[in-house]
Amino acid sequence: MSPFTGDSWHVRLGRIANWAGVLRLAARAGGWELRPVVGQRPEHPAGMAQLLSGIYAIGEQGEIWMKQLLTGGVPPERAVAQAESFLTGPGSGSVEDLELFFYD
Repeated sequence: MSPFTGDSWHVRLGRIANWAGVLRLAARAGGWELRPVVGQRPEHPAGMAQLLSGIYAIGEQGEIWMKQLLTGGVPPERAVAQAESFLTGPGSGSVEDLELFFYD
């Protein structure tokens, strides 16, 4: 279930997409390089660059969905709900669970 079904698509996708900009700034400030994570298996425990890259991938997808929305496309509800749930936590598979994977 999506935690934000009462909000418009623009608000929901904007909330996800905003993470991308924040994470780009965080990576730049810390001197970390954001890298693609799809199909990659990060080292365990992971470092800050891997953590930021993993979360960034979700925010970047929000940016893609926002562009699609502006051209008349509607993103898949289930995928948006999963992204929202991950970013807002708590629970299995949320951003709060990343501390188990992260060390610095």
